Amino acid sequence: MAKVGSPDESSGEAQSHCPRCQEMFLDARVLPCLHTVCLSCLQVLEPFSTMERGQKVAAHKSILCPVCDSEVALPPGGVRELLPDMLAQTQVLLERLRSGGHQMPCDLCGDGKGEHRCQDCRVNVCEFCCRAHRRQKRTADHALLPLQDLPPGSSLSPVPYCSLHPLEELCLYCEPCGLPSCRDCALIRHQGHDLRPVTESAGRHRAQLQGALLKFEPQQEDLKTVLQAVHGAGEDLRQSAALLRQEVETFTEGYMSAVQEHRLRLLSDIDEEVRRREQALSLQRARIHQQLSDLRTATTFTRSLLDRGPDLHVVRAKILVLNRLKELNNDCSTMEPTEADRIRFSPQEDAGPCHGYPMYGAVQTLGVDPERCEVKGQGLQSVQQGKLTSFNLICKSKSGDPLEHGGTPPRVIILQAESGRSIQAAIQDNRNGTFLISYTPSEPGRISISLCIKGRHIKGSPFSVTVSETLRQHSGIYHCCTFCSSGGQKDARCACGGTMPGGYQGCGHGHKGHPGHHHWSCCGSTLEISECSGVKDSAPRNLLRTVAL
Repeated sequence: MAKVGSPDESSGEAQSHCPRCQEMFLDARVLPCLHTVCLSCLQVLEPFSTMERGQKVAAHKSILCPVCDSEVALPPGGVRELLPDMLAQTQVLLERLRSGGHQMPCDLCGDGKGEHRCQDCRVNVCEFCCRAHRRQKRTADHALLPLQDLPPGSSLSPVPYCSLHPLEELCLYCEPCGLPSCRDCALIRHQGHDLRPVTESAGRHRAQLQGALLKFEPQQEDLKTVLQAVHGAGEDLRQSAALLRQEVETFTEGYMSAVQEHRLRLLSDIDEEVRRREQALSLQRARIHQQLSDLRTATTFTRSLLDRGPDLHVVRAKILVLNRLKELNNDCSTMEPTEADRIRFSPQEDAGPCHGYPMYGAVQTLGVDPERCEVKGQGLQSVQQGKLTSFNLICKSKSGDPLEHGGTPPRVIILQAESGRSIQAAIQDNRNGTFLISYTPSEPGRISISLCIKGRHIKGSPFSVTVSETLRQHSGIYHCCTFCSSGGQKDARCACGGTMPGGYQGCGHGHKGHPGHHHWSCCGSTLEISECSGVKDSAPRNLLRTVAL
């Protein structure tokens, strides 16, 4: 379990003490979970192999983070290849300088004691070099501050130089390789690569980290809200259990030894149900605490990196931070509070004999089981564009019995498959354990309907529904063909006003007769509620045509 409220999470300031040994950091390293630990503390941890499925060879070595117990993969070279935490190292130096327990050498002469730091040249200088620094015209206006007076977050590290070319500063950043480079390495090892100044790359990386952080921070508040709801559910559960015990006590007062035994059995059933549910709540509470701890760690580290991290550290740590934020974002799927499903005592239910005495009363749960809920209605089959449609959700318990009343309101998400646009759904509680869900599709095509109860999909969700286009309206008259239904009488007239050659006053409309059956004069469809297939302008062979409408 994560150590909630550990020192590295209590504030946004960089920490100087290792959370494992509680001593000042000695060669601090950043784990992929964004916790910082001494290298010596990491070296004593026993690594283990993570096996790929179907393989006998270990895929990579991993260790458990001593702060949050997360499994973290090690680089090929082990813990020594983990990213050094420049923020923590600088904080350790600052604290030692302020306490007088450490002396910085002069970065210019190498002999004197570093007492000031040039914020422009990023070097530590002794008193002699400080005076010389101020006398030179090129550096006279540089900001020189005493080491003890440096503001929080200041860096004490000298200008980083290339390990292969000690006289060359690491002033460039190779985008394809993701590595800092000096000018000589740029010509030799990164020839043809996209090389940019470290300050320019750091600016873009800071912007990316800041954007990721802005999207990430609201989840902490959401998890806090869910955690409060879980605490409330636990309190409601305990209160419900207390009330049930009182009810059971009242019911069993009139019985003697057999009733007393039955009473104890009922109380045991309640305690078992409460214990089972409290375990579920405790598990969810622990999970949320863990996620909150991880979120605080990632947020604290990222904010410190953005506010006080040197450019080189930002560009080197960007991928590590983004990977962790993405990992935590995937873990923080939609969280909903676990509801304390009602526990009911049914005094009229036959509980079987106890020592030969008929007993009544049993403890029942009224919780909704999403896996057993059902849906019925036209709204999950074939629907029409622009037409209001609906379907019913039938809530059922774990035993498969429909709920007589109540039930957890579902969360309904309706999305157009092609455009991704959402469709508003109306939910009506029928007060009998069912819900009427209505919606109006705005465009034809396929839509996806997701139904979730307490964060879980019901059986069959999400549902795929086809939306057909709006029916074309008929332009004619729905009536019965007078010519056909009258037996061919010339003087029989039709309400549509159509006539035929040969002196017939009735209409024929160019199709076979349907004596006594109504049809549309425009297309001949015999269904009143149907789609118009178009006005007939010609008739099949050997059939009459309408000459006037």
